[in-house]
Amino acid sequence: MTLPELTYEEFCKLPMQYYQGMRFDWGAMRLHRNDEHGIQKETVTKQKIKGNIYSGWKDPDVSFFVDGDPREFKTVDQVYVAYMEKVCNVAISPAPTDTVDQKAGA
Repeated sequence: MTLPELTYEEFCKLPMQYYQGMRFDWGAMRLHRNDEHGIQKETVTKQKIKGNIYSGWKDPDVSFFVDGDPREFKTVDQVYVAYMEKVCNVAISPAPTDTVDQKAGA
């Protein structure tokens, strides 16, 4: 199956279907997927006080995954780049961390 190239705006509007949710004494986990595009979103939210359902919730920890890619992504723009790498069949290497010393060439 060939996946379509999408703009960032189109990618952000892809529907995610609720698949699974689990509740624990420490918090909750939710799983959403888009099977057509092979994208998964996992949300883990901890309670402020373990075991106390009335204590409220901490900020959620959201992770995204692309089918066939072992990496975990924390933002939508990161998972979009990974999706486009897969669609276009290219690997975008990370930017170099070292900088060129301009004084050395002078």
